[in-house]
Amino acid sequence: MATTSLNIVQRLGCPTLTTLCATFLGWRLGLAQSSASLSSAFTDAFLLLCGLHAFLVATALRLPLSLDKETEQPFAEESPALLEMMSE
Repeated sequence: MATTSLNIVQRLGCPTLTTLCATFLGWRLGLAQSSASLSSAFTDAFLLLCGLHAFLVATALRLPLSLDKETEQPFAEESPALLEMMSE
């Protein structure tokens, strides 16, 4: 289940953020009047990308490193009862 969820997030998230950055860069390039403002547009798009990556890293750090053993035990206790019910 986790693999499927990760696949969906990657398939939707990557194109969405790429489109967001490209749209932002296109908007900033449309406003550019000189070569200095062209350079500024690329700098701003790069900073936006860095900010998005920092946000995603901070979000990923909040993920649990492992499952608690307490959540694993109920499944182990249910298995013998389930097997007994199926054998009857």
